[in-house]
Amino acid sequence: YYPRHGEREAEAVTREVRAVREAAGLLDYSPLGKLEVRGRDARGFLNRVYVNNLLTLRPGAARYGLVLNETGIVMDDGVVVCLAEDHFLLHTTSGGATAVREHLEEWLQCEWTDLDVLVTDVTTAWATAMLSGPAARAVLEAVPSDIDLDREAFPHMQFRAGHLAGVPCRVLRASFTGEVSFEISVPAGYGRAAWEALLAAGRDHGLLPFGLEALMVLRTEKGYLHVGTDTDGTTMPQDLGWGRAIERQAADFVGRRSLELAVGRDPGRRQFTGLEPLDPAARLSDGAHVLTPDGTASAGYVTSACYSPTLGRTVALGLVADARARRGEVVKAWYAGESVPVRLVSPAFYDPEGARLDD
Repeated sequence: YYPRHGEREAEAVTREVRAVREAAGLLDYSPLGKLEVRGRDARGFLNRVYVNNLLTLRPGAARYGLVLNETGIVMDDGVVVCLAEDHFLLHTTSGGATAVREHLEEWLQCEWTDLDVLVTDVTTAWATAMLSGPAARAVLEAVPSDIDLDREAFPHMQFRAGHLAGVPCRVLRASFTGEVSFEISVPAGYGRAAWEALLAAGRDHGLLPFGLEALMVLRTEKGYLHVGTDTDGTTMPQDLGWGRAIERQAADFVGRRSLELAVGRDPGRRQFTGLEPLDPAARLSDGAHVLTPDGTASAGYVTSACYSPTLGRTVALGLVADARARRGEVVKAWYAGESVPVRLVSPAFYDPEGARLDD
């Protein structure tokens, strides 16, 4: 976070969250994992390792997907961009780039040795800034560019390559805040110059820099999953609401067979859910246990909790047994000897229809 003189952390984070929701914010997103995968068999290979259909992904388009290990456990997620018919850009979690690269290489070098595919980690080759908020497009339009930024020409989950202030750039329309966002990547040596150019362009639009603390609040308000925080070593894609997506994907993929095991079909599995305290002023702690109805055991736990400046109340996400079928039920979250009544709700507290992504 970027505190002003005399500001405490909570005050700075609240100011940054409001800037993104009401105007625009700029985040140093360079640690985002970036892998390039190319070759004659790149498309078919990626369709084997991601949960989601990548066979229909056309150049210039992007699609979100999950990566599973052989036991069907979610190990990472991210946006896949089709740069060309034989060239793809994978965005991984910041801490997952190495693990995903090694996962891909293991399959290529040990199992599918006949495939023509090359994997390159380009995370440190590109500096990335996330420009997010209702004024994001206006800010980016104030910087000289040869990319058409019009809403119809550049919709959500699309990718464009061109120049920004004379520098080669890659721009992805994807969002981890719930607002219109542009993920702008330039060669690493131009990172600072690009950052300063964007801040200058946004001066008249209320643009403020924001940090990861504010990003975590924004994505929790929106109900966006953070792998490694909102998942654990037992989480399968059906626990995250991906059951129908799996059914629609005709092709096989790594981990699919394991999803058919009895453990994956257990009706008592912990499922991703929203948790809404009945008292808006109540506070929840990450790791708080969500109790069974009789209060004698744990049925899951809180994975992400924060005060929402946007909604004026506490919001939380968690993994709770059979949560989707129990939506609307009131349970208790227990932590350090204290219980807080919470309601099981949809994870999306803010703009559940996603209308703001297309503004």
